[in-house]
Amino acid sequence: MPYRLDLTQGDRPAEELRKGVEGLLAEAMVLTLATAGHEHGPHANLAFFAHDDDLVLYFVSERATRHSHHLAEQARAAATVFLPPPVFGEQLRGIQLTGSAGEAWGHQAEAALAAYRGRFPSFAREADVRRQFLTGGGAAALYRFQVEELTVVDELHFGRRNYLRATVVR
Repeated sequence: MPYRLDLTQGDRPAEELRKGVEGLLAEAMVLTLATAGHEHGPHANLAFFAHDDDLVLYFVSERATRHSHHLAEQARAAATVFLPPPVFGEQLRGIQLTGSAGEAWGHQAEAALAAYRGRFPSFAREADVRRQFLTGGGAAALYRFQVEELTVVDELHFGRRNYLRATVVR
């Protein structure tokens, strides 16, 4: 069953918000992922991402990175996806996301690989590379970020400084 957005702040129809979210995700290619761990504290990194029809975002990362270690400790994360504004302070467009995240295994890895290759066709062209991602045999892994809550600002579509918040219901 596809996801549903339940607005907790704002006055737009949920379907309009959903179309706005999906449009922003389609236009942006990089997310900023924020994680935290007991030993090294907060951390942010950039990653190319893909997404599916259930509002799950996928990215690839080396297992040795700080954010990968954080996600192994605690599968919670926040992220932002945004488009650069044409001028300072005007036409802000982006999404703040919170949810659970971690390495994708089994069917989740297959879904991650399909979404990622759908967006970036040159990724994992070779069969042995695809197999490494699906079996967890390489230094890098596929990760999934299941969005639970989001805040959207899209001044072009929803008006200036109109922050819309919603929970994701699956």
